[in-house]
Amino acid sequence: MKADKKLRHLRAEKGWTKSEAARAGGIPISSYRNYEKENLKELPGKTAMSLARAYGVTVEYLLNDSKDFPPNPEDRMPKEGVAGGLPKVRHGEFLGGPPKEEATGKTGATAQTPGGRTTQTRLPGFIVTLQNIPVVGYVAAGETEIAYDDAGLPVGGSIDEPLERLPDVTDEHAYGLTVSGNSMLPGYPRGTKVVVCPSEKVRSGDLVICRLRSTGKVYIKEIAFVGSGPAASSGMVVLKSHNTTAHEPMVVPREDILFCHKVVWTKRP
Repeated sequence: MKADKKLRHLRAEKGWTKSEAARAGGIPISSYRNYEKENLKELPGKTAMSLARAYGVTVEYLLNDSKDFPPNPEDRMPKEGVAGGLPKVRHGEFLGGPPKEEATGKTGATAQTPGGRTTQTRLPGFIVTLQNIPVVGYVAAGETEIAYDDAGLPVGGSIDEPLERLPDVTDEHAYGLTVSGNSMLPGYPRGTKVVVCPSEKVRSGDLVICRLRSTGKVYIKEIAFVGSGPAASSGMVVLKSHNTTAHEPMVVPREDILFCHKVVWTKRP
């Protein structure tokens, strides 16, 4: 695995933004962005030492393309991170997590999540403060670097600056992705940011993020359910790219879909 991809994985593991990673490594943010680009040819030795120390791995692990992620125990440094560095953030915190509630009298409670900027939204009897939405990775037509757990939720922190949470996005497990392929052209070009809500009900015509049991891959597609009524729940599903010239529609049994999350917001570059 190349160094640029390791850096993206290690940063997601730490739950850092690019700015935080650059600060932990003591390098300019403009330089750090270049080190995570897919066309990175070489990571300078001095920089490799600084980033390896920040991420708690050996320099050999970072520069040896034959080593994959996650690092083996021998590739980890005895002490993760650097003095005064950023703490490792728990999984639940970056997915919004079950908010902590503090009593505010008879009118309800205020739920707060640690770290990052937050957005308040009102629910019956509560004012809930939800963390802004992490951008957990890149997605194309079947290509993604995102790890999902058994519940179909992304594992790891934000690889970029979190997206500001809109007041009506109340799903605590909402997450962001960056479109990296050409499958959804022309409407959603490379670099488009999307917000995904696992709790939203999916209907025909929705833009979705889904994983197939048969391929093990994660896709961004427009979904359509074949048929109507009870037959639709056990029938076939069409997953369509907008760029039909390069990507033919996929027709799969509904049971082949491990999870299907609705895209509720998009921002084009």
